[in-house]
Amino acid sequence: MVWTLASLLWLFANLITISLCQEKEESPKVQIKNGTLIGSFMRTRNQRKFAGFRGIPYALPPLGKLRFEPPQPMTSWKGTLDARNDASICTQRNIYTHQEEIVGSEDCLYLNVYTPKVPNTNEEKNPRHNFPVMVWFHGGGWVTGAGHSEFYGPKFFLDHDVVLVTLNFRLGPLGFLSTEDLVSPGNQGLKDQVQVLRWINENIAAFGGDPNRVTIFGESAGGASVHYHMTSNLSKGLFQRAISQSGNAHCPWTLTRPGEAKKKAGTIGKLFNCPTDDSMAMINCLKTKDASDIIGTDQTFQEFDYCPMIPFRPVIEPDHSNAFITKDPIVSTKIGTVLDIPWMIGVTSEEGSLRVPSLYTLHDGELIKKMNDDFPNVAPLTLLHGETCPDHLRDIISHAIREFYFKGNPIDNSTRFQVIDMYSDAWFNHCTRTAIRDFYKTQSSPIYYYYFSYKGSASFSKIFGDDSMDYGVTHADDLQYLFPVGEQLFPDVPLSKEDHKMIDIMTLLWFNFAKSGNPTPEITETITEKWKPVKSESLEYYRISNSILSMSDDLHPERRKFWDNLPECINRDNANKIPHGIKEEL
Repeated sequence: MVWTLASLLWLFANLITISLCQEKEESPKVQIKNGTLIGSFMRTRNQRKFAGFRGIPYALPPLGKLRFEPPQPMTSWKGTLDARNDASICTQRNIYTHQEEIVGSEDCLYLNVYTPKVPNTNEEKNPRHNFPVMVWFHGGGWVTGAGHSEFYGPKFFLDHDVVLVTLNFRLGPLGFLSTEDLVSPGNQGLKDQVQVLRWINENIAAFGGDPNRVTIFGESAGGASVHYHMTSNLSKGLFQRAISQSGNAHCPWTLTRPGEAKKKAGTIGKLFNCPTDDSMAMINCLKTKDASDIIGTDQTFQEFDYCPMIPFRPVIEPDHSNAFITKDPIVSTKIGTVLDIPWMIGVTSEEGSLRVPSLYTLHDGELIKKMNDDFPNVAPLTLLHGETCPDHLRDIISHAIREFYFKGNPIDNSTRFQVIDMYSDAWFNHCTRTAIRDFYKTQSSPIYYYYFSYKGSASFSKIFGDDSMDYGVTHADDLQYLFPVGEQLFPDVPLSKEDHKMIDIMTLLWFNFAKSGNPTPEITETITEKWKPVKSESLEYYRISNSILSMSDDLHPERRKFWDNLPECINRDNANKIPHGIKEEL
């Protein structure tokens, strides 16, 4: 074949064009209010291409004078900001896995955005034609965790037409220290989340997202965060649907009781030789201390392994213009001032396995032995009723719990699943039922209740202390079917065919809810059963299991009746009231 000069010039021009197009594809760009971002193209589980923008600053670094302060909006930048890699995680130590090292950076207020399609700059912008937006609040007890793509990556969700946002927020005392006055009222970590929602409202249309179709969802403390936003005036109008997985603001580990936050702040102040008789002087002193040293005070507050669970939690603030909450969210839900929006909420079948594996394996089983031998003292501390119930009721409650779950048997390996059930009910199941019941009674929007009992190839029991025994479907096991967490945590356990099927089911249910407010708008080959909202006191729920999707009601009726009949102080309510019947039973 003979090439003419014209042919060669034509070929050369086309090669340049192809090269430029490829270069453009490798580097998607977005213009937001603060400036230009350059991201990268990525692939889903099913090889769908999408654009990712990681490490986007949504607030100024909370350093120096900004430590313990509400987040300040990010300023503009010149040129193009590289958004192709995750930013640093927030300073933290994972007390639940007994991590020794403190990791992360105080400069951590960044988010990631993943979108199926970046709108062309020449296209007419119409948010109503954009994709629904899902915003993920990670769990970790407000102590540990991050929105990193390696853990909460987009490769499952982005097989659907949805924009996914993940984020970091301040943790531990850096995120939740409070003097319970206007000097440092607290809830900095939750206010970081509010700032993310404001950022989304202003910028998400540039990524193809609909700012009027935003779903916030989270697991564990992230699920409780979601519920908190439903009760906060700061968050109103910034989202339209909510999903709380394995945690809500009714749970006993989610709120600091009055006076306790100030006491803990003073304890930290003393550890750093800061003045503690004046809030302003103490906070100004703590702002000069090393962030890692402040996080490292966590062990000061631990009595029974890492219990009491979550030393620094959300707190009720004095009434002021930037208050996140000024009343207990239980009160907000009961009286109907919680947002009236579609809410999905649920639990795994063995939530208590968050706590139980390490009880049997740490220190040669000394923890479970101590629980057996000293239950009246250990139970109020680890089951948390000691925080909200007066002394004269703690022993009554502890005795009732031991008799109900163990019926005179020892607390040892032979009663492992009774220990799991006990923690499941104390930390998750009872508070989930009360939250659903109160919402259902006072709101018109649908509430969808689920029970996740699918036993997959891998289990978080390995992360929580032991994978040599069966602990059921543990707390956080559902995350494996929404995000590719298993690639990091269980690299030697490949996903099975059934696991892949569960990913299809879970992501479709969650996506449908984000898109329309209904997780099952139609029956399909993947979704074989209609999910109906709660319609009665029986609290109808959707069972997601190995064999079938199905509707049922009145989950664990005997356990439900037992907890409903305990003194109401376990609900942070009416601490001295003993319901009719409990004296007769005890």
